[in-house]
Amino acid sequence: MPDIRLAGCRPEPLLSYLKALGVLRLVAGQKDPQACGAWRQEAFVLQSSLDEAGLLEFFLKDYQPTPIVAPWAGGCGFFEKDNTKALDIIVVSKTPRLSAYRTVIKQVRAILKVEKLTKKPTEEKEHLLRLYRRSLPDEFLEWMDCAIVLQAEGQRFPPLLGTGGNDGRLDFTQNFMQRLVALGFADIAMCAPAETWLRSALWGEVAAGLPNTAIGQFDPGHAGGPNATQGFEGDSLVNPWDFVLMLEGALLLAGSVTRRLGVGLRDKAAFPFTVNASTAGQGALASKDAGEARGEIWLPLWSNFTRFTELRLMFAEGRAQLGSRQARDAVDFARAIAGLGVDRGLTSFTRYAFLKRSGKSYLATSLGRFDARPQSTQVHLLAELDDWLLRYKSACNGKNVPARFGTAVRRLEAAIFEYCRYGDPARFGAVVCALGQCEREMSMLLDKPGQIGKSEGQRPVPPVPLLSSAWLVEAQEDSPEFRLALGLASIRGAKKVGALRTNLEPVGFKGQWWDWDGSNHAVVWSDTSLCNNLYAVLNRRLLEAEREGLEQLPLAAAWPVRADDAASFIGGQTDHTRLEEWLWGLVLIDLEKATGCYHPAGTAQVAVTPLPRAYALLKLLFLTGKGALRDTNNRLLKPEPAVLSRLHADDLTGACQLAARRLRATGFVALPGPTSGGSERPLDYWLPKQAQSLLTAALLFPLSNSERIKAMVLRPARLT
Repeated sequence: MPDIRLAGCRPEPLLSYLKALGVLRLVAGQKDPQACGAWRQEAFVLQSSLDEAGLLEFFLKDYQPTPIVAPWAGGCGFFEKDNTKALDIIVVSKTPRLSAYRTVIKQVRAILKVEKLTKKPTEEKEHLLRLYRRSLPDEFLEWMDCAIVLQAEGQRFPPLLGTGGNDGRLDFTQNFMQRLVALGFADIAMCAPAETWLRSALWGEVAAGLPNTAIGQFDPGHAGGPNATQGFEGDSLVNPWDFVLMLEGALLLAGSVTRRLGVGLRDKAAFPFTVNASTAGQGALASKDAGEARGEIWLPLWSNFTRFTELRLMFAEGRAQLGSRQARDAVDFARAIAGLGVDRGLTSFTRYAFLKRSGKSYLATSLGRFDARPQSTQVHLLAELDDWLLRYKSACNGKNVPARFGTAVRRLEAAIFEYCRYGDPARFGAVVCALGQCEREMSMLLDKPGQIGKSEGQRPVPPVPLLSSAWLVEAQEDSPEFRLALGLASIRGAKKVGALRTNLEPVGFKGQWWDWDGSNHAVVWSDTSLCNNLYAVLNRRLLEAEREGLEQLPLAAAWPVRADDAASFIGGQTDHTRLEEWLWGLVLIDLEKATGCYHPAGTAQVAVTPLPRAYALLKLLFLTGKGALRDTNNRLLKPEPAVLSRLHADDLTGACQLAARRLRATGFVALPGPTSGGSERPLDYWLPKQAQSLLTAALLFPLSNSERIKAMVLRPARLT
């Protein structure tokens, strides 16, 4: 069978894509049942028994249009004050090609006469639609299922065909009949330019004399209007064959009624590859655009030749699956593609959103291409968020919800979308950071955390559930910010002293998950600088340790940090915003269980500035575990409260002197030590004020190698 490349049928715009489906549907249904089609090099390729000449002859002489009418809407040609010219011409025509059309029109008129309906139906509409389904032939029902779906109560309309085959005052079926009449289907012979226009529709050849008619939402570039051409306004010049083949192709995307699992088991409408609109993956869209949009449709592309019967089955299924449920929006659809939750054999999807433009009109706007090849083997991890994210998004849509919550959820959705598209760890890290931002926004409601958008009967949004350790493996980043944040996030809890997360937000660990805890008074994190927050956390944990009489300071961590990373922080070489974002994200992960599967990535990044001796001296007082200093009686060396007070007052020298005296009292001698006469040598631990603040905050970081700082500060003799 010859291959015919239809250069006029491309994946974009929507009109062109549907036109390709129409060509294959009509050829396979009326001429060659073995016909196949595929998308190759940005064009549709038809494989059938027809060559180019035979394809032209088929459409010009043999093609029988599907009887497409909408006798339920105003302006369709069946009611008073409607334009009936094209419909009347078809009814009185004698051409065999329109016999099915004439039959349907006569049957519809007979039904309306019996029902005594002369005006657009309102209350009688549902009854009339069910009557059509029982009485009209299958050719009409194929169109009806594409334009409208009857549910247990009321109807649903696919965004592809507006509100039941019309968009405002533009009736698609009326225009379809007018295009057929203009091409000469009601006459003995086709009109003179019919073949030229057909060549243009199929192969993209230049055609002159196109009529100025409406195209609606299907081809925004040729819809006319302001700035459409030179001058102020442009005409909508539409090839009649384009409109005819486009609407014929749309019939492949018939909707269906499925059973909703859940309360009441009620019916709902489902349309192939159609989801709610979202701003994710498209930075040019505002949240208002998505809110006013009719929805999105993700149209598949395939490179292997496929028969029409297979395509019809694929579009009938028309689903993107996430576990046991279908995708609800663009983010879900992207996850389904990345996780192979769509039909195999598809190479990519062209994404269209039906956005409100030019007043109340809608236009099918292309939002780009999404490859269907699996990009990540870890996309299944996102399923851990499904229930929580659904509740969080629902709460964000409530009344009087601060705009920052909507901003946070849009950031999270965008991060998930990009990870599903590209699949690299950096983008998964963006998901973790965005998730931490959502959690932080909820925690700021300290009086009633999680109760954003709370309405009658709605439960508060819980904290982000404890994520599996695999999240850490996928999100790891070779940067000081990540390693420092990981060290902080992995600070363990002790007796009656919670993990670091309890200092960030009012939560408590109950059983196997985190929950809001109004009795948690350990929260000290606020909307201030990172240094101030780290100091507040350190001070709070020391106070709790003293109150509970703990022998060990509650500063031990599963993932202590390197001294070089601490030096980078003190030297002002780290991004505090990035570090804080990582911290809020990493505290959501089960880091204790990650110790056996996570290995820090990459090359060691040596700090440009050396580790200050003042930091090494002070940090000796805040060590935990085996590296902590002990006196001759094996008692743990602990800091005096006055040390932190001096640091908070920017008295670094005074704090270091207190630390040196504390060490000497325990039997350790800080370099350079006293003179031979026993008098103290002056110690110069001066640092710029900004560095002092960073040094104080860095005391919270758990260090992985305490021997290094001991060697910097203590006399070697005492170490032995």
